[in-house]
Amino acid sequence: RFFKEEFGLPFDAVRIDWEPDTFGHMHTLPGLLRRGGVQRYYFHRAAEGPELFWWQGKDGSRVLAFDDRRRGYNGAFNEQLPGRLIDFYKETGCRDYLFVYGVGDHGGGPTRRDLVRALKMDRWPIFPKVKLSTTDAFFSAAERQARRLPVVDGEMNFVFEGCYTAQSNVKRANRGSEHALVEAEWAALLGRGLVRMPYPAEALRDGWRDAMFLQFHDILPGSGIHATYEHAQGLYQEILGKTTMIKTRALRQIAARVDTAALGGGVEGTAEPGAGVDAGIGGGPGDIGRDGAVSRRGPGAVGCDPVVVFNPLAWPRSERVSLRLWDREYADDEIVVRDESGDEMPAQVVERGNYWGHSFIGVTFPAREVGGMGYRTFSVRRAVSQPKAVGCSGDRRGTIENEFFRVEVEQASGAIVHLIDKRTGIDFVPDGERLGLLEYLLEAPHPMTAWIIGQIVRRVPLVTGATLDGTHHGPHLASVKAQHRFNDSRFTMTISVATGVPRVDFQLDANWLERGSPEIGVPMLRVHFPLAVEKGVARFECANGHVERTTDPRKLTSFTRQLLGHYFDRQQPVDHHPGDVPAQKWMDLTGSHPACQEPVGATLTNDSKYGHFANGNDIGLTLLRSSYDPDPLPELGQHTIRFALVPHVGEWSVSRSTRAGYEFNQPLNVVPTTVQEGELPLKKNFGEVLTPNVMLGGFKKAEEGSAVVVRLYEMEGRDTTARVKFDPALIPATAKAVETDVLERPVKSDTARFVRGVLSVRVPAFGTVSVKLG
Repeated sequence: RFFKEEFGLPFDAVRIDWEPDTFGHMHTLPGLLRRGGVQRYYFHRAAEGPELFWWQGKDGSRVLAFDDRRRGYNGAFNEQLPGRLIDFYKETGCRDYLFVYGVGDHGGGPTRRDLVRALKMDRWPIFPKVKLSTTDAFFSAAERQARRLPVVDGEMNFVFEGCYTAQSNVKRANRGSEHALVEAEWAALLGRGLVRMPYPAEALRDGWRDAMFLQFHDILPGSGIHATYEHAQGLYQEILGKTTMIKTRALRQIAARVDTAALGGGVEGTAEPGAGVDAGIGGGPGDIGRDGAVSRRGPGAVGCDPVVVFNPLAWPRSERVSLRLWDREYADDEIVVRDESGDEMPAQVVERGNYWGHSFIGVTFPAREVGGMGYRTFSVRRAVSQPKAVGCSGDRRGTIENEFFRVEVEQASGAIVHLIDKRTGIDFVPDGERLGLLEYLLEAPHPMTAWIIGQIVRRVPLVTGATLDGTHHGPHLASVKAQHRFNDSRFTMTISVATGVPRVDFQLDANWLERGSPEIGVPMLRVHFPLAVEKGVARFECANGHVERTTDPRKLTSFTRQLLGHYFDRQQPVDHHPGDVPAQKWMDLTGSHPACQEPVGATLTNDSKYGHFANGNDIGLTLLRSSYDPDPLPELGQHTIRFALVPHVGEWSVSRSTRAGYEFNQPLNVVPTTVQEGELPLKKNFGEVLTPNVMLGGFKKAEEGSAVVVRLYEMEGRDTTARVKFDPALIPATAKAVETDVLERPVKSDTARFVRGVLSVRVPAFGTVSVKLG
């Protein structure tokens, strides 16, 4: 679309994905490319094997790929070139050979020397014939001439493993931008359908442009100079500003039309005097609980605090939510939460404080069964007495539990020594091991530290010296806080369980002051989760799917070693088997347990990390690396890192891991409002995927016109007819369904139908489809 708008090229003219210096290639990419009309692929990193081949994606789609690793995209004309042409002909039957020359890295293009040598070489007797041409000419010739090309069916990884973690702030910005933009698109369509808000197409397009710019090679990998990341954080703030405004305006206007008066008022005689507003009005503007959240502003409702809880995901969810009550003088044991059925539960007070002249009470409670892409309304109020609640609890000595798990945290390490599944009695922690254990590592000094993981010369598991504090004890939230000191750094790990959520949450607040240098090496921080699992199978999320990988780091092919003797000498202390692999929001290890006939495992999800590892039964995340070039000080300062473990016993699927990853990264949105009469009901479901193995990956207005584009992908390897139900407020019942490619052009084999509010479309195994509804 960019080439069409900027240069007038039709979509069909762009047939190649040009990836000269990309640090790895996911297995799902060929399918996505073919859905955009791209049939050719050029790259030069992270593969070993044929130079010209068919690369096959997980859905069976193929692109013709050329691996330029032998010469690279900065090629120079010399006498070695003709020899490679002969070998290429023997391997492929192709008489034409692609040679990329000039200064490609950091710009410059063809040099005068290149052009002079090309002309001279073209005058050599017999061969070669040198033609300054295009990739289109080469690939067109290859498609005609090449015979019996091999097929590569898999991902092409791994290289520059240090880049999976380097510059953690840009990694957080990337994850935050992606989810903020997707949520803003959902909120904008909800606002358009319910309150007739104009769709902010230009702001969203600018936001996506900036987010995609930050994914450029050497920005997102963390291998840029310091100024790169100052600029990147500025763009991230721009994205957050746009998306938070879109979401806040839409959700607040919708909440203002919900009939909260139907929930009733507060206890008689407890309302503050005033003409329809409470003393809490004005409290909380600018009080943001997390990046991209709607601010905790107090609307000033009289006698109670109605809140509308919105769910951006396309299935019903139950999750603990929090809010602040402004300028209320309530005791802890007299605050209750009422739902639309009149059922009440106690609110748990988790904090008290002041913010810009207003006092607040922070409360938390479980918001159960919030409809897909919809909302549910609750009222928080004062009551004479609280109903009893059975949920989670803590003993103030390191043990916390909810209805699913009992968790025992060790005093010395602040890590979990027992994680018991209450249904089966299975302990997920092997004897003598610890879950959530922090480990400090030191890499030997080596070149290209942002890119490359060096040999580990020191390991310090933080098994002693922690101080433990039980901070919350139920009934909705129970948590333990462990504090560590290491050198000049400070770590606070908070481990929590919540009512109704089969998950153990971790939040690490790290004041990281470990500096890397050529004299010291590279300090690193990891977190480990050894599981009581045998013969485990490790799966990792990639875009629109997942990959399965070995749990033996020595069997992972690291193409970083190919750089030895090229970028630096072979004696440099580079780790040939670093073990780090890339993944998105989750990884999972599932295997067997000696005390159980059912499968046992756990999904590890996170909010901002990409470097994962699986070593036998030990899985985990690389959290921080203090590389020292090209940015000498990339990580010093305060970091908040969230991750969670989802233990499971019994049948499990990648669909459930994928949903767990989305839920952890896109929490429910809490929007305070007033007591009012309105045309909207107290709860509403606007969209739901009815096919469990299919994920809604995109929901946006079409690039042209007013139609809505729905993007779906299949997760478990089964050809599926996906079904998605939409409320007429989002998709009119009269809408027509047209299956499209990713550029929103109709496809010939259109399987999409929209009947009585339900979209059905065929999704191939591990495939992605797009449908335009309008």
